[in-house]
Amino acid sequence: MKSEDVNTGRESSRGELRVGRMLGRQVLARNNQPMGRLEEFRTEKRGRDWVVVEYVIGAAGLLERLGVGLELVVGRAGGGYVARWDQLDISDPERPRLTCGVEELERL
Repeated sequence: MKSEDVNTGRESSRGELRVGRMLGRQVLARNNQPMGRLEEFRTEKRGRDWVVVEYVIGAAGLLERLGVGLELVVGRAGGGYVARWDQLDISDPERPRLTCGVEELERL
């Protein structure tokens, strides 16, 4: 799996990163405050590769990963954020960090 970002903690010469080990990691905002856990990756197939295009952060992402409709569980939308590939710095996969303000993320 590849990320669009050129500066994202590569594990091989092809720019591949094992994203599974990032699931559940706390995501830090630019002010170093925790803002939720990385719970899901949204990908697109491009040629022979799968590319991460968005990251889902928070409880809504966990429910999405498990295939549970959020509105069925909590009765309303909420509880998470979607970050585009360029809004999350994964150069240190153990400590993903936003490259933008939380207010710039899409809310779920």
